[in-house]
Amino acid sequence: MTDPQRRRFLIGLTVGGAATVAGPIAMWRYTGGHGHSLAPLPDLQSLPPDARFVQPLRLPGSAGPMAEIDLRAPLELSAQATRLNLFPGAATALWAYAARTAAGEATVNPLLRVRRGDSIDVGLRNRLEEDTTVHWHGLHVDEANDGSGLHPVAAGASRRYRLRVDNRAGLYWYHAHPHGRTGAQLQRGLAGLLLVEDEEELALRQRLGLRWGERDLPLMIADKQVDTRNAIVYKDGADDWIGNRVLVNWTPEPYLDVIPAWYRFRLANVCNARMLRPCFLHDDKPLPMLLVGSDGGLLERAWPIDDLFLAPAQRADVLVDFGALAPGAKAVLRSLDYVAMENEDESGAFAPDPMGDHPGAVAMGEPLELMELRVIECATERPPAQLPSLDAMSSVPAPPDTAGWPVRALRLRMDEQGRWFINDWNFHLSGHEPAFTVKRGTREVWEIRNSMTSMPHPMHLHGFQFRVVSRAISPPDIRGRQVAPNGLTAQDLGWSDTVVVWPGEIVRLAIDFSQPFQGVQRYMLHCHNLEHEDMGMMLTFAVAD
Repeated sequence: MTDPQRRRFLIGLTVGGAATVAGPIAMWRYTGGHGHSLAPLPDLQSLPPDARFVQPLRLPGSAGPMAEIDLRAPLELSAQATRLNLFPGAATALWAYAARTAAGEATVNPLLRVRRGDSIDVGLRNRLEEDTTVHWHGLHVDEANDGSGLHPVAAGASRRYRLRVDNRAGLYWYHAHPHGRTGAQLQRGLAGLLLVEDEEELALRQRLGLRWGERDLPLMIADKQVDTRNAIVYKDGADDWIGNRVLVNWTPEPYLDVIPAWYRFRLANVCNARMLRPCFLHDDKPLPMLLVGSDGGLLERAWPIDDLFLAPAQRADVLVDFGALAPGAKAVLRSLDYVAMENEDESGAFAPDPMGDHPGAVAMGEPLELMELRVIECATERPPAQLPSLDAMSSVPAPPDTAGWPVRALRLRMDEQGRWFINDWNFHLSGHEPAFTVKRGTREVWEIRNSMTSMPHPMHLHGFQFRVVSRAISPPDIRGRQVAPNGLTAQDLGWSDTVVVWPGEIVRLAIDFSQPFQGVQRYMLHCHNLEHEDMGMMLTFAVAD
């Protein structure tokens, strides 16, 4: 993380050295309450694994976080404050979506399951003291049910989300999306997973023979800044909020017992700002891994990879082989080091410690241990060593020929005051008024160009999925992952709702604006670095006849 954008924003608001020094004190406040210590914490990355990976991974189940709820019946969610025993010692205060399973068990942030084509009916009661929402991230949905900040649910109020799920099978998610407070509310805990299933997915699951909840598992990865009293800390007005503790399925630094066989992991990055580069390693060597799906579900074929980039909001569906490891061996899921490319102009009167807000946190781009995998004896089954053919897993058309499609140019940039813009739009300046209107049923190419004096931006589109059709002027580590013409990586070969645009890079997206809804429908395009979103790196656009 770097500080120039925050620093220059403060400098732009003040005059003179004394006023600039006072600016941060006046503008920043902790939202974690009073008395939270920011004293240095032990560097978890320096601890031996037997001192760090001591909690078993939470798995999909019937109660607690990660409890599964089928959405064939109406569901009532309550956004409320709660406490969970996440870490040794004091319970941690969270904001979460509370619910009850069909058996009456209490749960928070449940894993929701739905079949493609089903209609869902979810009620939200806001028991917080500020606006909130439920955004159905990645779903094709109308404005009223999108759950963006265009339709906030006030404190003490309720609303219902009723929508038909027309998406392909895949791992989606739901989270709070109030304008200006998304980063704070997700850091406090308002997020959960949504699993969409269809016939294609169920057929593949049967071919693989990997039972859901056993060798087919979601891995919901988040980092939190946690103080010495186990409280989650967040600072309003901060930028690129990264944490000193890693939670996978709400389990800090977990371990998972695995047998010597293939596993399927559905990875989801639900961090506020941290880019991940996940890799499964044994003795510092990558284990065999296949990419089989992305944001919008299965790819047409499996692609062998050693690692991948996973930005905030992105998902990846991978198969990993532990078959060559003997019982007693250990592997690790690590986010490898990478060039963070935080290229903002370093000018300014002050250069505060960029990690000062995040004691004990690993800096962006540095290696980060996420979880440990312990190989145990396979006592009840002898799974096959080979996978079935994965050359035709799914029907995914090639990226469309966009010759003749109108091109909409979008530039990601920062101004001299450290404010993020999409073209000349910043939500704090432009507001809810649509920046432009797209005719329903048309198809467009959106060309997103990131300034070189910038940083990687994971751009998320509400209401529609898209196909990446080209990458140009990509950094070397992205060019080296090309597997198809026009600079496309394996992750670009499926349907997406979030795409990373690296500094200096130009990414073209093909978007079909056909939809069954009527009237004017408003949606958002924004950076899913949540602090950038809250700082205004977001625009409203409309779809109309």
